[in-house]
Amino acid sequence: MKLRSLLSLVLALVLCAGLAALTWLFQSGLRSYSVSTSEQAVHVRTEALGTFLSRSLFEEWQRVERAAERVSGEFEPALAEATIVGLEPNIDKFSWIGIADRSGTVLAASGGMLEGENVAQRPWFQQGLAGPFAGDVHEAVLLAKLLESNNDDPIRFVDFSAPIRDERGQVAGVLGAHVNWEWVEQLATEAAGRLQLDAFILNRAGTIILQTDPSVSDVSGLRSFRAASLGVETTENEVWPDGETYFATTLPQFSYQSLPSFGWSMVARLDPTYVQGAETTFRTQMLTMAAAVFLLMLVAFGVIAAILLRPLRSLAENFLQLARGEPTPYVREHRRFAEATILSDAIALLQSRLGAQGRSSANSSSNETPQ
Repeated sequence: MKLRSLLSLVLALVLCAGLAALTWLFQSGLRSYSVSTSEQAVHVRTEALGTFLSRSLFEEWQRVERAAERVSGEFEPALAEATIVGLEPNIDKFSWIGIADRSGTVLAASGGMLEGENVAQRPWFQQGLAGPFAGDVHEAVLLAKLLESNNDDPIRFVDFSAPIRDERGQVAGVLGAHVNWEWVEQLATEAAGRLQLDAFILNRAGTIILQTDPSVSDVSGLRSFRAASLGVETTENEVWPDGETYFATTLPQFSYQSLPSFGWSMVARLDPTYVQGAETTFRTQMLTMAAAVFLLMLVAFGVIAAILLRPLRSLAENFLQLARGEPTPYVREHRRFAEATILSDAIALLQSRLGAQGRSSANSSSNETPQ
């Protein structure tokens, strides 16, 4: 084997060993970085989703409270109807808006629904007599037969209400609004999609009341949902029923400013493609770059080795000619590196000695020639 080939093979083996070690370190570091980044990403995005939903509900709650304040002081049927009309442009959010007097009789309502009916036993009315109220999601009771649902699921609302006061500041009635739960679901689904999350909202009993991915079921065994039922904030990396591993964060509660807490908690998982896609792309780029550098170094070493070993090859051929007793051309001095210098000096010394021996033999022969 030529020295050049041997050196190239040794360099290739050393580079492969170094590349393997660097690849292991790179993979370990990349995985740790991906885990840390994913945990932070799912936690921050889940908090952002919770804040967004809470703020959206807070704004509607404030709208109901301000409408009740406008009616206060001049609590008349005509003004009550005008207030309802003013809120009806938001009917995609409010399934029903109504104003009831202190006895619970509905004086005015969107679409005339429940006008003249008594709602004194409804929680939104009872709580609204005491102050601004926000109630947990529930199925429709009195309005179940009056409203049409877009699907087979039961109609559900979130209740908002606020007291209406007369000129003396006494409670004269209650303004109530039923927020359409389908609007909340649509809001959550769109926001979660933009954040690359699948979100699940649970009530105080630990029952899922909203999920942006309806295909998910049987989550009772997941640590993140157990943490939600215990009111513990966690970030988990676990296998879900579909066999995929997700990073998931549990928010034990979320609200916005003065909006009363519904007792909701949220579990949100990060789309695995968020991690896998970026990680795979980066890994492919780095491995491609490493392979290119590896080949470039081999080629560069081959060229450099050829340049450096050329004098040694020439000197080796000269040595072989000397050993065979063949005429050897003058060997110029090589000063590129010490080994070549030593070999060129040795060949020059041998050449000079052989030349001296040749001249001595010639002189002896000429002296022995008869006169």
